[in-house]
Amino acid sequence: MKTRREVLQAMIVSLGGATMLSACSGAATIIPTQANGEPLRFYEPKELQLVARLSDLIIPPTDTPGALDVNVPGFLDSLMADWASAETQRTHRRSLREISASLSRNFIDLPDSAAVAELSELDSQAFSGSTDHRGYRSLKGLITQAYFASEEGALLEEQWVATPGRWDPCLDIG
Repeated sequence: MKTRREVLQAMIVSLGGATMLSACSGAATIIPTQANGEPLRFYEPKELQLVARLSDLIIPPTDTPGALDVNVPGFLDSLMADWASAETQRTHRRSLREISASLSRNFIDLPDSAAVAELSELDSQAFSGSTDHRGYRSLKGLITQAYFASEEGALLEEQWVATPGRWDPCLDIG
């Protein structure tokens, strides 16, 4: 259960992510894959495949767009290339190697049901309270924050209610 402070911190980070997204001058709107001829800016091709697969499994498309639909991998590639310090970049790459080592060799090519089962096991281990899999927890946070920083994530998924519940403006106080 998250505390109010943690929720507020996540909202502030999401708003900052939206600001960073607009500051990227449209660079995050293009998935930097070799398939469409765009050069990769930070990720190596295998790293981008892993980030894209994890993003798709963590936030799949439903009746709203998924992480790939709003280009979370492209946003993270731009974020790492344009914003992250050299130390953050090294830590992120190390985390991707650790995540990859925690998953099966053919994880990227597994059918969705098998990949979800394997990722669910990693997720359970990562959020069990131990200090293991810190990199996975960090990447999952980046994926969700990047998703909610997108226009679709902010408008279609997040639902702000000015006054939740019933509101009676005129009540007898006496």
